[in-house]
Amino acid sequence: MGKNVKLNSKIPSQKKEEKESFFFFVRDQGEGAARVAVIILKVLELIMTTIFGVVLGIFGPLVIRGLDIQDVSADPSSIYWIVTSALYIIGLFILMLGHSRIAATIHIIAAVGTFVTHFAYLKIFRDQQENGLMGLYMPCLFITVMTIVIMLLINLPKWIDKRVQKANEQAPSILEDSND
Repeated sequence: MGKNVKLNSKIPSQKKEEKESFFFFVRDQGEGAARVAVIILKVLELIMTTIFGVVLGIFGPLVIRGLDIQDVSADPSSIYWIVTSALYIIGLFILMLGHSRIAATIHIIAAVGTFVTHFAYLKIFRDQQENGLMGLYMPCLFITVMTIVIMLLINLPKWIDKRVQKANEQAPSILEDSND
Protein backbone atom coordinates (compact mmCIF):
# COMPACT_ATOMS: atom_id res chain seq x y z
CA MET A 1 0.00 0.00 0.00
CA GLY A 2 2.75 2.40 0.75
CA LYS A 3 4.69 1.91 -2.51
CA ASN A 4 6.02 5.01 -4.20
CA VAL A 5 5.72 4.86 -7.95
CA LYS A 6 8.18 6.93 -9.93
CA LEU A 7 6.45 8.36 -13.02
CA ASN A 8 9.46 10.13 -14.49
CA SER A 9 11.77 7.86 -16.47
CA LYS A 10 14.41 10.49 -17.23
CA ILE A 11 17.64 10.54 -15.35
CA PRO A 12 18.19 13.92 -13.62
CA SER A 13 21.51 14.43 -15.41
CA GLN A 14 19.73 14.17 -18.79
CA LYS A 15 17.39 17.00 -17.86
CA LYS A 16 20.34 19.19 -16.94
CA GLU A 17 22.11 18.47 -20.25
CA GLU A 18 18.96 19.29 -22.24
CA LYS A 19 18.62 22.69 -20.58
CA GLU A 20 22.27 23.66 -20.95
CA SER A 21 22.56 23.60 -24.76
CA PHE A 22 21.04 26.31 -26.99
CA PHE A 23 18.56 25.37 -29.70
CA PHE A 24 16.95 27.79 -32.13
CA PHE A 25 13.32 26.68 -31.74
CA VAL A 26 13.94 22.98 -32.41
CA ARG A 27 16.36 20.32 -31.26
CA ASP A 28 17.11 18.65 -34.62
CA GLN A 29 19.44 20.98 -36.50
CA GLY A 30 22.22 18.79 -37.78
CA GLU A 31 25.52 18.00 -36.16
CA GLY A 32 28.79 19.83 -35.67
CA ALA A 33 29.54 22.58 -38.14
CA ALA A 34 26.23 21.93 -39.90
CA ARG A 35 24.41 22.95 -36.71
CA VAL A 36 26.18 26.32 -36.67
CA ALA A 37 25.46 26.82 -40.37
CA VAL A 38 21.78 25.93 -39.91
CA ILE A 39 21.39 28.42 -37.04
CA ILE A 40 23.09 31.19 -39.04
CA LEU A 41 20.95 30.41 -42.11
CA LYS A 42 17.77 30.40 -40.01
CA VAL A 43 18.60 33.83 -38.58
CA LEU A 44 19.34 35.17 -42.08
CA GLU A 45 16.14 33.64 -43.39
CA LEU A 46 14.16 35.18 -40.54
CA ILE A 47 15.57 38.62 -41.40
CA MET A 48 15.03 38.21 -45.15
CA THR A 49 11.48 36.91 -44.73
CA THR A 50 10.66 39.84 -42.48
CA ILE A 51 11.95 42.30 -45.05
CA PHE A 52 10.87 40.69 -48.32
CA GLY A 53 7.91 38.65 -47.08
CA VAL A 54 6.16 40.96 -44.65
CA VAL A 55 7.26 44.51 -45.38
CA LEU A 56 7.68 44.40 -49.15
CA GLY A 57 5.61 41.30 -49.87
CA ILE A 58 2.43 42.20 -48.02
CA PHE A 59 2.51 45.96 -47.64
CA GLY A 60 4.12 46.66 -51.04
CA PRO A 61 1.35 45.18 -53.21
CA LEU A 62 -1.31 46.68 -50.94
CA VAL A 63 0.20 50.14 -51.46
CA ILE A 64 0.45 49.52 -55.22
CA ARG A 65 -3.20 48.47 -55.35
CA GLY A 66 -4.13 51.44 -53.13
CA LEU A 67 -2.42 53.91 -55.45
CA ASP A 68 -4.78 52.73 -58.17
CA ILE A 69 -2.19 52.71 -60.96
CA GLN A 70 -4.15 51.81 -64.07
CA ASP A 71 -2.18 48.85 -65.44
CA VAL A 72 -0.95 47.40 -62.15
CA SER A 73 -4.06 47.68 -59.99
CA ALA A 74 -6.28 45.89 -62.47
CA ASP A 75 -3.84 43.00 -62.94
CA PRO A 76 -3.96 40.02 -60.53
CA SER A 77 -0.16 39.86 -60.34
CA SER A 78 -0.10 41.91 -57.14
CA ILE A 79 -2.46 39.33 -55.60
CA TYR A 80 0.02 36.60 -56.67
CA TRP A 81 2.73 38.60 -54.96
CA ILE A 82 0.75 38.78 -51.70
CA VAL A 83 -0.07 35.04 -51.79
CA THR A 84 3.53 34.01 -52.46
CA SER A 85 4.73 36.30 -49.67
CA ALA A 86 2.25 34.67 -47.31
CA LEU A 87 3.59 31.26 -48.39
CA TYR A 88 7.14 32.37 -47.57
CA ILE A 89 5.99 33.48 -44.10
CA ILE A 90 4.12 30.21 -43.48
CA GLY A 91 7.14 28.22 -44.70
CA LEU A 92 9.39 30.13 -42.29
CA PHE A 93 7.16 29.24 -39.33
CA ILE A 94 7.10 25.59 -40.38
CA LEU A 95 10.89 25.61 -40.76
CA MET A 96 11.29 27.07 -37.26
CA LEU A 97 9.07 24.29 -35.90
CA GLY A 98 11.53 21.73 -37.28
CA HIS A 99 9.79 20.47 -40.43
CA SER A 100 12.43 21.39 -42.99
CA ARG A 101 11.15 19.17 -45.81
CA ILE A 102 7.64 20.59 -45.60
CA ALA A 103 9.03 24.13 -45.43
CA ALA A 104 11.21 23.48 -48.48
CA THR A 105 8.16 22.21 -50.39
CA ILE A 106 6.14 25.30 -49.44
CA HIS A 107 9.00 27.60 -50.42
CA ILE A 108 9.41 25.85 -53.78
CA ILE A 109 5.69 26.42 -54.44
CA ALA A 110 6.16 30.06 -53.39
CA ALA A 111 9.14 30.35 -55.78
CA VAL A 112 6.90 29.18 -58.62
CA GLY A 113 4.44 31.88 -57.57
CA THR A 114 7.27 34.42 -57.59
CA PHE A 115 8.08 33.46 -61.19
CA VAL A 116 4.39 33.79 -62.11
CA THR A 117 4.40 37.27 -60.56
CA HIS A 118 7.60 38.11 -62.43
CA PHE A 119 6.27 37.09 -65.83
CA ALA A 120 2.95 38.84 -65.17
CA TYR A 121 4.80 42.07 -64.40
CA LEU A 122 6.98 41.58 -67.48
CA LYS A 123 3.81 41.59 -69.60
CA ILE A 124 2.56 44.76 -67.92
CA PHE A 125 5.87 46.62 -68.18
CA ARG A 126 7.11 45.24 -71.51
CA ASP A 127 7.70 48.76 -72.88
CA GLN A 128 9.85 49.81 -69.94
CA GLN A 129 13.37 48.46 -69.69
CA GLU A 130 13.81 49.05 -65.98
CA ASN A 131 11.04 48.28 -63.53
CA GLY A 132 11.49 49.06 -59.86
CA LEU A 133 9.02 46.36 -58.88
CA MET A 134 11.25 43.54 -60.13
CA GLY A 135 13.82 44.06 -57.39
CA LEU A 136 11.25 43.90 -54.61
CA TYR A 137 10.06 40.31 -54.89
CA MET A 138 12.90 38.47 -56.65
CA PRO A 139 15.10 38.18 -53.49
CA CYS A 140 12.45 35.79 -52.17
CA LEU A 141 14.01 33.19 -54.47
CA PHE A 142 17.11 33.35 -52.26
CA ILE A 143 14.89 32.47 -49.28
CA THR A 144 13.90 29.30 -51.15
CA VAL A 145 17.54 28.43 -51.77
CA MET A 146 18.39 28.96 -48.10
CA THR A 147 15.51 26.71 -47.03
CA ILE A 148 16.70 23.96 -49.37
CA VAL A 149 20.26 24.28 -48.02
CA ILE A 150 18.95 24.08 -44.44
CA MET A 151 16.90 20.99 -45.32
CA LEU A 152 19.95 19.34 -46.88
CA LEU A 153 22.22 20.20 -43.94
CA ILE A 154 19.75 18.67 -41.51
CA ASN A 155 18.57 15.63 -43.47
CA LEU A 156 21.49 14.62 -45.71
CA PRO A 157 23.53 13.00 -42.89
CA LYS A 158 20.42 11.06 -41.81
CA TRP A 159 19.79 9.85 -45.35
CA ILE A 160 23.43 8.79 -45.74
CA ASP A 161 23.35 6.91 -42.40
CA LYS A 162 20.17 5.08 -43.44
CA ARG A 163 21.76 4.06 -46.75
CA VAL A 164 24.89 2.81 -45.02
CA GLN A 165 22.78 0.92 -42.49
CA LYS A 166 20.71 -0.71 -45.27
CA ALA A 167 23.88 -1.65 -47.15
CA ASN A 168 25.32 -3.20 -43.98
CA GLU A 169 22.12 -5.18 -43.37
CA GLN A 170 22.06 -6.54 -46.91
CA ALA A 171 25.72 -7.49 -47.09
CA PRO A 172 26.63 -10.78 -45.45
CA SER A 173 29.15 -10.53 -42.67
CA ILE A 174 32.41 -12.44 -43.10
CA LEU A 175 32.95 -12.34 -39.36
CA GLU A 176 29.96 -14.55 -38.52
CA ASP A 177 30.60 -18.05 -37.26
CA SER A 178 29.88 -20.55 -40.05
CA ASN A 179 29.99 -23.61 -37.72
CA ASP A 180 26.24 -23.42 -36.98
